[in-house]
Amino acid sequence: MPPGVRDPTDPSDSDLLRSLRSGDPEALGRLLDRLWEPLVGYARRILPEGMDPQDVVQEAFVRLWSRRVQLREDGSLKALLYKTVRNASLDELRTSRRRQKILATGPQPSRPRTPYEDVHGAELQRLAAGAVGQLPEKRREVFRLIREEGLSYRDAAEVLGLSEQTVANHMSLALADLRTAMRPFLSAREEASGESRKPKGADKPVLG
Repeated sequence: MPPGVRDPTDPSDSDLLRSLRSGDPEALGRLLDRLWEPLVGYARRILPEGMDPQDVVQEAFVRLWSRRVQLREDGSLKALLYKTVRNASLDELRTSRRRQKILATGPQPSRPRTPYEDVHGAELQRLAAGAVGQLPEKRREVFRLIREEGLSYRDAAEVLGLSEQTVANHMSLALADLRTAMRPFLSAREEASGESRKPKGADKPVLG
C-alpha cells in the first residue's frame, strides 16, 4: 500500500470508536498500530531526557481502555489520545519533580514557624491560587504549565499548539495580572513588616 493511501480494509475512526465502546480488544490493537509512534514522538517532546515516553503512551492507552464505555460516539479518538498523552505526561512530570524535590531537600532542621507566619503563609497561598484561577483560560493554562509544572516555553507551546512567542505573551500578561491581584495583600504585608522592625520608642515624642 503506497504511503498516504488508506487500506480499504482498515476500519475508520468511527468504526474503531464503536468497537472500543463495545469492549473489542482488537480495536484497541488497531489503534495502537495506527497512533503509537506519533504519540511516542509527541510525549518525547514534552518529557525531559531520561523519562520514557513509551511508558506515558502506554498509560494513555490504559486510560482510554478503562474509560471506553464513556467515549462519545461523535468524538475524535485521535484528539482524545493526544489529550490523554498530554495529561499523562504532565502527571509524570509532576510526580518526578516532587520525588526529586524530596530527595534533594531531605529532612532539614528549621526553627518553629510562628502563628503569624502560618496564618499569612496559608493566606498568601490561598490568594495566589485564587488569583491564578481568575486568569483567562489560555493565560491560566500557560502559567500553570510553565510555573507549576516546570515546562519550558518550547514545551508549553508544543502542548498547547501555540508558537513560543504567543506562549511568552500569555505568560507576560499572566504575571502582570497576578501582580495586580496580589498588590493589596503584599503592600499591607510590607507595611506590617516595616512596623514590626521599628525600634522600641521610635514613635514616642522626644522630650526636650
